[in-house]
Amino acid sequence: MLLGRILGWILMALALLAAGADGLGWLQNGTLVLSALGEFWYRLDPGSLNLLQAVVQRWLLPEIWDPGVITILTWPAILALGIPGLLLLVIFRKRPPSRRRRFGALA
Repeated sequence: MLLGRILGWILMALALLAAGADGLGWLQNGTLVLSALGEFWYRLDPGSLNLLQAVVQRWLLPEIWDPGVITILTWPAILALGIPGLLLLVIFRKRPPSRRRRFGALA
């Protein structure tokens, strides 16, 4: 539960970082262009993106990289990070403790 919430907050923070970068580009250029997930990832850490490609193509199926991962990397970074982050936060949210009646106990 805690790990899901932490991962959700990390994804949401990265989505906000991508939104901030896109907003700065909008202020500088006057046009709003949403950066792709692959472009955003490459700006943060190009070595890890290249490592992911090598691992997927060498140790898994190369077909996973070309149509699958490439498609996801072309999605807007805000949506590709924000939607899974929001889903993780909703699924793993803290719930109040349930009050269950015990058998034989009076209300």
